[in-house]
Amino acid sequence: MAQISCSCGELSYLTTARAPDITLKSWGRHHLIFMTKKKMLSPGDRWPHHYRGLSLQVSPNGDVWWQLYQGTDRLILQPSPNKIVDQLLDLKRIGGRIHVTELGDVLTRVEKDDDDYEQVYVGTIEDLHGELTPEDNSEYSIDFRPRGLEPGDLWPSIYDGSRYSFADDRVWWHNGQSHRRHPVPAGIPDKIKNNLKRYKPSGGSFRVLPWGDVITLISLHPSPRKVREQFNELPRVVKNIIKLRKSRDVEMLPIYIGSINSYRIETEEPTSLTDNLSKEEQDSLSSWAEGLGRTNTRKADSHRADQISNEGGSDARGASKQNGSTTSTGHSDEGEAIDDSTFDDDPLEWMREDMTRGTGEGVDSGDS
Repeated sequence: MAQISCSCGELSYLTTARAPDITLKSWGRHHLIFMTKKKMLSPGDRWPHHYRGLSLQVSPNGDVWWQLYQGTDRLILQPSPNKIVDQLLDLKRIGGRIHVTELGDVLTRVEKDDDDYEQVYVGTIEDLHGELTPEDNSEYSIDFRPRGLEPGDLWPSIYDGSRYSFADDRVWWHNGQSHRRHPVPAGIPDKIKNNLKRYKPSGGSFRVLPWGDVITLISLHPSPRKVREQFNELPRVVKNIIKLRKSRDVEMLPIYIGSINSYRIETEEPTSLTDNLSKEEQDSLSSWAEGLGRTNTRKADSHRADQISNEGGSDARGASKQNGSTTSTGHSDEGEAIDDSTFDDDPLEWMREDMTRGTGEGVDSGDS
């Protein structure tokens, strides 16, 4: 259900997949709340939004665990979220993988009659917590949901969650199936954005956990002494997770960035070369093209176009393009946008591996 509170002219709210959309309009010190009807999702309904979230696996007997790579230790979640487990087993009797979004919505994939898979809604977890315990080694349990951290502190738990990427002020979600980038037009809270820029000025990916905590991987920390002290205090399990990732050439440490609390990250469909142009876009492009005139000459010997200037020389900026220079923001001068598949902080291959992982106990090969 939606939780709405209002005091002293301020309003805060929390929405989930089961809550209606909320539109807030201000008039002086008064706020008018308009609620528009939205389809109430039930377990098994098709999930209409982008598919993401912290990955957990559920066995037919109800065990829930997290696993770094196939073949590594299972970390059993205790206590188990029994209600969600029951709802999943109603949909998939052998269990399988679930993903928990930053707002607690639980998603999975189920097989359809044509051997394809459909993304469906399982339910909502309002308070996911507990410990992750190695099988038969409870003394090495780690907190699933660490508390009391400050931005920049080493993250003393698993590195997982809804994966997003950023560069400058742009934020997007990468669709692991279509390989297309879905923009987040409203961005993320300024405090989180500024912290990310501080620790990752060149951009990169970050994760958002089901309770709103934001974490990321960095290769260089501004406080080496702090890192050394905190690293020594990390649980043994977390140190071994870092070691395993280091062996895969990702030599980075997980840090805490902050919390988005109940902020909803909304994505849009990416633009396509087959999109219709609006009348305004058509008129603007036509005017722009008409205004270009004959500004370039073609040199047959080099197949290079030099811009004609009033001085008769070539454009210096064009020369810098030929030299392959890039801007300080990581964009090429020719307008090529940063491709998040080139970020080495959280390789997309990890996501592909998670998606194409072979069948195993209680895990469907098409369930990602």
